[in-house]
Amino acid sequence: MTILSLEQIKKGLKDKRLQVVADRTGLSYPTLKSLADGKTQNYTTETLKTVSNYLNGNIPEESL
Repeated sequence: MTILSLEQIKKGLKDKRLQVVADRTGLSYPTLKSLADGKTQNYTTETLKTVSNYLNGNIPEESL
């Protein structure tokens, strides 16, 4: 598993509905909004892994 850079995450979230991503990943909307807006914060490695997995297709985009 590869953790994407903050820039890659920002680009990957650009065309996504963040509430859908939040629902699918279990991350909060404000955290995803901050990532998508490129705001610098101290994101945990786990948060970056989760978003990277989602963007790499390792978390289903459609609910089961």
